Amino acid sequence: MISKFLSKALFIFLIGFLFSFIAFPSKAQYSPTQIKIALIVHFIEHTTFPSEAFKSPKEMIQIGILGDDPFGDELESFLMHYKINGRGLRVRRKKNASDLWGCQVIYISKSEQNKLTDILDYFRRYPTLTIGDNLKGFIEQCGIINFVTVGDKPYRFELNIEAAQKSNLGLDVGLFRMAKRIVACP
Repeated sequence: MISKFLSKALFIFLIGFLFSFIAFPSKAQYSPTQIKIALIVHFIEHTTFPSEAFKSPKEMIQIGILGDDPFGDELESFLMHYKINGRGLRVRRKKNASDLWGCQVIYISKSEQNKLTDILDYFRRYPTLTIGDNLKGFIEQCGIINFVTVGDKPYRFELNIEAAQKSNLGLDVGLFRMAKRIVACP
């Protein structure tokens, strides 16, 4: 219990620390990739997955990267010793949505814009947290979280609460406060 508390406290400190550099530039800078990775982990930590999303109580949280990978080795380096609710995190990279069946989180890269409707239709059938990389129409097509660029700030996001509910996922109210825009499925 203490370990879980310390892990969450450390992550909250890290997010606050990273956001302080976004708001107040200084000599120490984090790359857009590092900030995006920290936000993805934050999204996962603030999502409640139903028990049927996992084959067993100890199964790792699987993060699928669909399409071109914007993270490289940085994602695995960040996640290597990280746990969320006692579960480790594992990354899978594929070019086809069906090859990522069983992932609890799917990051959909910009390269998949033209296949977006089919991808979201496929994952809508499963308790999957879908995260888009600044994809046009993502939220309106019932994707759950989409990174967006607002002005010169590429670290904002929008979310679709109804899409999360339809996927049987619970989103923590803290995400609502951070979101640039909140919508429902049409």
